[in-house]
Amino acid sequence: MANPHRAALRGSWLVRALALLTLCVVFSSVSAADGDAAVQRALQQAVSRAAPSDVEAAAVRALSFRRDPAVSARVQQETIRAFGRNPQQVADLEKVIGSGEMLREFDKILRRYGYDPANLGDVLAAHLLISWEVVNDRDSRQSPAGQRAVRRQLIGPLAAVPEVAAMSDAAKQAQAERTAYLTMVSALTYQTMKREGNRDGLRTLAAGVRQGLQGNGVDLQRVSLGEGGLVAR
Repeated sequence: MANPHRAALRGSWLVRALALLTLCVVFSSVSAADGDAAVQRALQQAVSRAAPSDVEAAAVRALSFRRDPAVSARVQQETIRAFGRNPQQVADLEKVIGSGEMLREFDKILRRYGYDPANLGDVLAAHLLISWEVVNDRDSRQSPAGQRAVRRQLIGPLAAVPEVAAMSDAAKQAQAERTAYLTMVSALTYQTMKREGNRDGLRTLAAGVRQGLQGNGVDLQRVSLGEGGLVAR
């Protein structure tokens, strides 16, 4: 896991917020029941088998988007309102989210994985990978091939969901950036609690992150990371 460096975002309020937001962030832009079910099936399919050796260029294009600064600004403010519970927390969040610092750090992490920050499939793959680390208290850097494989697992099944393929650039960007912030706050909270030896907090955080992905059809305690990606045991 990368090393997010702001210790200001800490405390039980973040754990509670994460537990709530992980339940609804993954594909919140796909609102129809049929679309939700299709996304869940795509995620389940992705982790049911090892990654293919390659992904079709058309699938990659279907999930790519161009960033619009206006969309980024809107998502920043939504995220700050979602996590900030008092003026000090809002001020802290403005420093790392409103400044663009957190999203830039997330982009760096994705590029180290070989992922594209402007591709919704890659962003969701990074979310799964880092969430797996948090839930299982593991470090995916021990399997660089596995890190690279997770995007190949996810892109094809997601691009095959009509409701996802039909999303506008703005909708894909908003979904990707919501997921980026959730992922980074989760990673930062995890690393802060690890440094402090907060075992109770780590258990609570892991349970919340696990519950959020279970709501989307994936139990991260039942998958292993290897050369084929995240595969159900």
